[in-house]
Amino acid sequence: MTDHNRSYLETELDAVRAETESGFTFTFQREKVKLLDGLEANVIKDADPFFQKEVSVSEDEVTITIRPPSSYQAFRYIKGKDKKSRWQFAYRLVQAVKQHKLKRLNLIAAPENIVFDKALTPYFLHYGVKESLPPYEEDRQRVWKELKACAALAADGAYTFEEYLKYKETLQFSPEVKSVLEAETFEELEETIQTTIDSLEARDKTYIKLPKKKWKIQRYTGLALAVLLVPALLYSLYVLFFAQPKQEAITESNRYFLNQQYSKVIDTLAKYDAESLPESVQYELASSYVAVENLSEEQRKNIGNLVTLQSDPKHFLYWIDIGRGENEEAINIGRNLEYNPYIWLGLTKYKQQLLADDSMKDDEKQKELDAVESELAKAKKEQEEQNKEAEENRDTAEASAGQDEGGKQDKAKDNKENDKKDEKKDEKK
Repeated sequence: MTDHNRSYLETELDAVRAETESGFTFTFQREKVKLLDGLEANVIKDADPFFQKEVSVSEDEVTITIRPPSSYQAFRYIKGKDKKSRWQFAYRLVQAVKQHKLKRLNLIAAPENIVFDKALTPYFLHYGVKESLPPYEEDRQRVWKELKACAALAADGAYTFEEYLKYKETLQFSPEVKSVLEAETFEELEETIQTTIDSLEARDKTYIKLPKKKWKIQRYTGLALAVLLVPALLYSLYVLFFAQPKQEAITESNRYFLNQQYSKVIDTLAKYDAESLPESVQYELASSYVAVENLSEEQRKNIGNLVTLQSDPKHFLYWIDIGRGENEEAINIGRNLEYNPYIWLGLTKYKQQLLADDSMKDDEKQKELDAVESELAKAKKEQEEQNKEAEENRDTAEASAGQDEGGKQDKAKDNKENDKKDEKKDEKK
């Protein structure tokens, strides 16, 4: 047998415990136990008459098979009980150890060695037999520590059995569990557990008990009402804390805009996402940012032609982003609109933003600045090409207009000469 993943019980017994559909088995290496004959182990059959026990001895192993009644449950299932039941089980476990009187049978109070019936009465699966099966000798100190750790595990369950057993000085426990682990006598331990049970019973008396069916009806009715009320409550909270203040801010900003108080328009709407605002409000906010922007009169006039109530809302969002210092978003809008002046201004603003940013690492800042400079040069080149193309188109148009005017003058001259010839012919006649 190997020590890998051995439980406390298996380590203490130097055996392998297994759980099957019909019961439990404890397998010992024959060379490691003092048992000479299978008959020596028959004494364990008298400990619990409700259990079916068989002792099988082979050349190499001694196997003890234990079959409790089918209604009995292993210790681990106690955690599924309510809190008062767990403390009651702990109390009965203390009594079971206290009342053990069989001198030849030695207890080991580990969780894997305990089962319980429907009345929460605990029973021990394996007993050591003096001079035959481990544990060979009575060890009251060991059993006392195991009992307190088992009682704490059953009642509390916040830690493992071995943590309750070995680390009671270092771990943090509730006052009730701490009292269990620090108890020095059976009487003190029973009193500690009984006090907790009394407290739980007193608490239970403050509750109203309902038939399960009625409780379920009330529960599901309450849940249904809650489901219906939650959306209404959420909507009310939304209106109270978000929609209503936002609408008030929009109304107030409109009044400021009509009075040409552009800075107050900006301040009033500062905390609201631009895209969440109605287009008419976006227009007023964008116009306010344009009004306070440092621009020449010609620039302001050109922008005024772009930012109107009939404009694409992207123009509004562009100027709001510029005004709020969200220059990267503004650049993206300029690209989307394919409008070089917007791209140029956004890049210029972004460059200023980078130069003023002390939080960036020097190499990162320089890399970003190089990219901005490159794009500025590209935008400048494209703008110059557009200006050149526009100028060429204008010159072509003017030349064409001049040719048309000259043609008209020649034609008028020809018509005049023809008229004179006609007059002379008429005079001769």
